[in-house]
Amino acid sequence: MGGDSTAGSVTERVSDALRQRSERVQRALGSPLRTTRMAVVIGRLLGGAFVICFFTGLYSHLLQDPLPWLPLPARPVHLYAWNQGGHVVVGTMLIPLLLAKLWTVFPKLFTWPPVHGILHLLERISVAVLVATALMQPVTGLLDALQWYPWGFSFRRTHFALAWVLLGAMAVHIAVHLPTITRVWRADAGEADAERSDDADTVSGQEARDER
Repeated sequence: MGGDSTAGSVTERVSDALRQRSERVQRALGSPLRTTRMAVVIGRLLGGAFVICFFTGLYSHLLQDPLPWLPLPARPVHLYAWNQGGHVVVGTMLIPLLLAKLWTVFPKLFTWPPVHGILHLLERISVAVLVATALMQPVTGLLDALQWYPWGFSFRRTHFALAWVLLGAMAVHIAVHLPTITRVWRADAGEADAERSDDADTVSGQEARDER
């Protein structure tokens, strides 16, 4: 009994010490720009960019390895070039967007305790998969555009397979954080309505002064 209470006391002290250190680190990394709203705004851009890259990549893959039951348009003549150009440009834009997103949410890495239960553990694992694939896809895609392959695996097969993994991890991430995303969107809509109301009041006041 005494040993169990001593062990529990030591565990609590260690946990408290780690929690305090975690709070100090998060305060040190705090910034007015590291907000939930900023994370959601960048996340919107990332989500849209990833979807564009996924469908342009899927179109390219199916043109190179066509399915007998799925004919795809090959005209106008420059359609494939436009598709590939958009894929490369948007994919390259993902790199600074990803770095901005990671910079915004970086302090959350030091949250203590790191896991609050089974569901939180699964969510953390899905985030790890999302971050790993989200970084690997644009980086390897950029190196492919430069025709430099410092790896021993097939780029096309790996890139295509990871695109599906990334899409699934992104869907899980959005589903988990949908309440927060919805709340921020509604707050943005409320701010926009307030701004329009203020503008209308300003215009009305100006018109009234002009009439006098």
